[in-house]
Amino acid sequence: MIKTINSIYKNEISKIINDTKTEIVFLVGSSKGIDFNDKDVKVNDIDVFVLAKQGEKQVREIKEVDGVEFDINYFSYDGLKELIDNKEYFFLKEMKDPKIIYDKTKAGADIVKLCNQKFLEGPSVLSNEQKYFMKTDIKGKIDRLNKNHKIEKFEYEFLTNIYIKDIIIGYFIINNKWIPKDKNLLKELKKENLELFNLVKNVHKNYKYEDLLNVYKYIFNDIKLNKIIKITY
Repeated sequence: MIKTINSIYKNEISKIINDTKTEIVFLVGSSKGIDFNDKDVKVNDIDVFVLAKQGEKQVREIKEVDGVEFDINYFSYDGLKELIDNKEYFFLKEMKDPKIIYDKTKAGADIVKLCNQKFLEGPSVLSNEQKYFMKTDIKGKIDRLNKNHKIEKFEYEFLTNIYIKDIIIGYFIINNKWIPKDKNLLKELKKENLELFNLVKNVHKNYKYEDLLNVYKYIFNDIKLNKIIKITY
């Protein structure tokens, strides 16, 4: 007999809920919008966050059950607090609007509310000194790349790709924006800043140092270290 998605889902979620350590169960990602009561529902993977009374700060379990992949993240209370305090993007993004399917503590709605608030606040803000350090660190890397005349073409392009990624991430950080996942970096950059996106495209065309430098300057030129002036009497 072929099992339905509905029965597979209910069976696996029951196992999680019946574990005495389980406190709250959230559906996240695309899973939260699926009606699992629909017997004809079709889905390939189900994402679940579980708050547990005991255990490690975070444990991820990926398993396949009758052709359906379950991606389950277990968090302890210490792990939950650390992820919220550190404003971990992957966690807050999912926890700002999950679907609560089990809540023994009755605290699930408050946790979601806090995560949503933290997400809307944006990432932690760097000091000007930290931004300046990032600026000089990246400049040093691309300058060393330019001065190394013995480097092979494939290695030069490989390092250029790494540094352009660092520079783009720097753009999001210094503008106090969440850093997208690597696979979405250029896509999000295009949405955020088309002019900068086109400068990055120029780098990927010919891999010229001048084009890489243009991207760097566009982002970091206004980052300057405040001078501390000592006044003696």
